[in-house]
Amino acid sequence: MSKQSLNELLKWSIINQATEKEDASAEGATAKPLEKLDPSIIDAILGKSEAQQMVDAMTVIKSPNATEEQKEIAWEDFEMLVEQIDNASNVENMKLWAPILEELKNENPKFREQAAWVCGTTTNNNPKAQAAENGLTPVIELLSDPVPFVRAKAIYALNGAIKHYDPALAEFKNKDGYKILVNLLKTEADLTLLRKVVFLINNLLIQDPECNVELARQEIVHVLSSLLEKHMEDEDLVEKTLVTLKTFFEVASSPVPPSAHALIRPKILEAKKKYGDHMLDSSSWAELEKYTA
Repeated sequence: MSKQSLNELLKWSIINQATEKEDASAEGATAKPLEKLDPSIIDAILGKSEAQQMVDAMTVIKSPNATEEQKEIAWEDFEMLVEQIDNASNVENMKLWAPILEELKNENPKFREQAAWVCGTTTNNNPKAQAAENGLTPVIELLSDPVPFVRAKAIYALNGAIKHYDPALAEFKNKDGYKILVNLLKTEADLTLLRKVVFLINNLLIQDPECNVELARQEIVHVLSSLLEKHMEDEDLVEKTLVTLKTFFEVASSPVPPSAHALIRPKILEAKKKYGDHMLDSSSWAELEKYTA
């Protein structure tokens, strides 16, 4: 609390203590009303509610007079607040989704990234927020953003929107979401983003095993084989790719063409020779070899 706030609080206390004494001594006199305490002093004493902090942060974000640094700080504050599930659930009640989603189209890529970050954090494991967001289309559009770090946060936002939430997953499928993800694997040069996309596809195979049909149509085995060929030195990407292949083979509803097996098997054996038990356990390697025999 500032020195000025302390002084104001002390002044208010002295005035009203005096008022109470006067009222007590003046028998039959009309009681003097207590002087109201300035709300700003109450805020200084108790602190603003988290809901008010969210509103204040969004006010800064949308203000044409706020500096870029002030807006970045406001975004960071907002994201920290919606990490709490109750605050995340209140975004809809406070009518804050519309201004957040507007920022996904901000001309400044840093603000597009931060808006996607907030979308992902708000909806993560929160069905109430997932149901209210209605922002899947602009998030999917961000997957083709020209800036890599924006595309990466779009993947994060997409995962938050559809994870364990079937209505958003259905919308994602209707918008050719699986085709978009596979195309990203074909065209993306940023390794961090490639890892995120592969990891998301693995999660989707677990959540929606029937997607294996569409992924097979998009030649996912060939695409993942190409990733292994290009990036065998990237241990993290190789591990995520192999785990995703294993998940795909486990849920595949129809046999994988022999040509795909012939293509991927040498990459699996190369990865096993290079990384061995350091990457996967013996049973996982055995299953991958069995699937591609």
